[in-house]
Amino acid sequence: MSNLFDSNSYYLLSSDRYPKGVYLNDGGHNPEDIPAALFLDSKGVSSQNWQVFFQEGVYFLRNYDYGAGYQLALKTAADSKPQLLPSSGDLTQQWNITVWPDGTRKLVNMAVGVFQYLGVSNNSAADIIPVMNTAEDGSHWTFDINSSAGEVSDAMASPMSSIAKATTTAAATSTARSATTPATATESSTTAAPVVASATSKYNSLSGGVIAGIVVGAVALIAFLVAAFLVCSRKRKRARARQHTSSTIPPTVEASKYSDIPSSDGHSMYTKQDQMSQHHHHQHAELVTDKKARTRTNVQGGAVEMA
Repeated sequence: MSNLFDSNSYYLLSSDRYPKGVYLNDGGHNPEDIPAALFLDSKGVSSQNWQVFFQEGVYFLRNYDYGAGYQLALKTAADSKPQLLPSSGDLTQQWNITVWPDGTRKLVNMAVGVFQYLGVSNNSAADIIPVMNTAEDGSHWTFDINSSAGEVSDAMASPMSSIAKATTTAAATSTARSATTPATATESSTTAAPVVASATSKYNSLSGGVIAGIVVGAVALIAFLVAAFLVCSRKRKRARARQHTSSTIPPTVEASKYSDIPSSDGHSMYTKQDQMSQHHHHQHAELVTDKKARTRTNVQGGAVEMA
């Protein structure tokens, strides 16, 4: 990882939660004093100037008032409030500084890892206190070179004798992420080039349970569609069978009460009514003929019988 800062200059550190002019400091104590608690304000004291010293891929933050003898650090990895402690190469004094997508800086302590950032506390109504937390809000830092503070002393520019190496996965991940940031020093992070690598979505893969659920749902849907298709096919077959049966049965025709009967000449057709009428006519003619015959017989015998 390359150095993003000018280690010979002093920087003013401000949080994105507050306007420019509110800087990290310890209240402006004299170099002989023990460093006090850190906070952010706009008093314009000398302790608001910080050196960002780079060595072996990590950063050390030193204050204008206390020189190379003190560095921004945590007492332990479980500590949440950074402070100025006697300088050492311990992981609790090492910082990994990378660039947020908006060009501001993100500070991660190497003893803690990437799960916490240097930010500011919401719990204090009076003082703005720097703390380690997981909230991104307040963890975007701007580094502005303060040229009026001059350059650092030779002692502050000297390398440290030994530096502890990170062995935890979290610290290694933090170092790996910092390697993707631009390797150019700038006077202010507001003018720094944005990160060129696009952020990877945390939802770029599906879990095995989600995939299994999708597969089961797809199989159930296919089974439902097949069943619906078979039911519809059976209904269509039954409908066609009923239609075919009704078309093959001859229509029922009411028998005519007047059936045609051929006449004696084989050409003229008579109905039953015509046949009955003809039959009565023949009977009547035979009766008249019989009466006429009896009348002639009686006349010849000398008596007339009136029918």
